[in-house]
Amino acid sequence: MILGLGITASASAATTNFDDSPAASKAAGTLLVNGSEKSFASFIGQKANRITRQPEWQTYMAVVSMYNQNPVSVLSLSAAERDEFLKASSKVTGQLAKLTDATATQWLAQATNTVRILTYFWTVSADQPQLPDNE
Repeated sequence: MILGLGITASASAATTNFDDSPAASKAAGTLLVNGSEKSFASFIGQKANRITRQPEWQTYMAVVSMYNQNPVSVLSLSAAERDEFLKASSKVTGQLAKLTDATATQWLAQATNTVRILTYFWTVSADQPQLPDNE
């Protein structure tokens, strides 16, 4: 029985997962993920309320929420929807950059990193060959 446990332990050690994705080197708090988008929306509502009435805000938050609910779902966005999100994110981060407090600076970094990750996913998915549906 002890021998069996030793083999199981060594087999587990041999199958170590290595995550080399861009998000792996960042703490979870550096992206607008895992529900932090709700805190972000609350902060924006308090500090930059004017942007929340803009269609760009709705576009931005819709994509971030989509990513948080099911990360793969953002890959199904069309090129036009992706461009719309990038334009919206530019406007949102521009408004954040105008705020001078430390909290705004942290949210700006998280928003920027989130856009970078999504852009990375879209770039990588575009580089992958697509298999026909019958394979």
